[in-house]
Amino acid sequence: MSNYADSNRGGSRPRSGGYSDRPARLRSTSSNSGAGQGARRGYRSGQGPSHDRRGGQRPYRSNRNYRTINGHDTGYSLRQRGINFSGRKGGLLSNLDQRSLLILAGGIIALLILIFAISSCVRGCASGANKKNNSTSSVNSQDTRVSASASPDITSKLTPALDNADSLYKIAKNADKYKDSRMIDLAVNEPNAIKFVLTYPDADHTSGAYEDTVEKGTYPLLFDWDSRWGNVDFGDGALGVTGSGPTSLAMAYMGLTGKTDQTPATIAKAIADAGADSGDTGMATSFFDKGISTVGLSVTSMEVSKDNLHSILGNGSPALVQVKDDSLTASAHWILVIGYGNDGSIVVYDPTSSAVSSHSWDAGTISSSASALYSVGVAAQNDTSDGSDSNNSDSGTSDTGDTSSDTADSSNQ
Repeated sequence: MSNYADSNRGGSRPRSGGYSDRPARLRSTSSNSGAGQGARRGYRSGQGPSHDRRGGQRPYRSNRNYRTINGHDTGYSLRQRGINFSGRKGGLLSNLDQRSLLILAGGIIALLILIFAISSCVRGCASGANKKNNSTSSVNSQDTRVSASASPDITSKLTPALDNADSLYKIAKNADKYKDSRMIDLAVNEPNAIKFVLTYPDADHTSGAYEDTVEKGTYPLLFDWDSRWGNVDFGDGALGVTGSGPTSLAMAYMGLTGKTDQTPATIAKAIADAGADSGDTGMATSFFDKGISTVGLSVTSMEVSKDNLHSILGNGSPALVQVKDDSLTASAHWILVIGYGNDGSIVVYDPTSSAVSSHSWDAGTISSSASALYSVGVAAQNDTSDGSDSNNSDSGTSDTGDTSSDTADSSNQ
């Protein structure tokens, strides 16, 4: 033991990383070595007193591994470990940090949303298929664009509006084909003219026969855009947008004579031949002096007033009125006043507007909108250029007494 103590006093303390640094002379001496080994064996077997190599200090431990009393590294780590007081092993989520848990939760939520969307789509597709099967199995026999459950009355009201909507769409798609913007205005402002405007770009600029029947004293309501003459060139455009003058005269002629040989197209030609197809209204008043008799009519100019309008109608003659722009409609044009309604108001036939023609008017409103007023009658036979007997020779603008009774009766119906 003394040798052990001496050896400890003569050497260095064991380092934390390996064996003791005792001097080599002590390790090489057999006696000392034997004494040391005996001491070590005595210590381990319990024979003799036990002494600490470090002078009574506790066994040395490094910061990282346990060491034996002799300073040998045992290899056991000193790493800190959490204590599981529950005695259970940690689950999968115990090893995840907060960020990983949030990502996992977001993925689960996204998966649930995807499942819900897929299930909703499946239900929607199934519902759509059922609706499609129901709709195909039941179709409106009058108009397939209208619900099958709609009544015939509702279907008949919707069909024209749907037709107009389809036609307006086609007109809009081909708006560049209309050099005259008045055609587009006509389609927008006049529903009854939409079909005419739709077909105008590809139509022949010719007129057709007027095959309707008329009775003397009954004035037909004619419109500029009638396909039988609306495509004919007149003035600075088509008669469909410039023909209020010849159309108004054609209505007067048919009502006064009961004949249909003078149509808006034939009267428009006569106006053009006289060089009077000009002006804001498409027909210059110079035609009344030069060629009105060529179409079997005569006119008498009167001062614009409410009383004169009543005077013309009281004599049984129709009144040809030139109205100003922004009055009955946006543009200046010609209209024909044919007589009185049951309530004493006057009946107006406007060849440019079905809306204006759909109701009667106060005579004061018409006279305040007028810029010119004429009484219309049948030309005397000797006033016609061809001397034909197609006109009534017993009626003229200066003497309408012979026809006033017949016209008055029809205009008051």
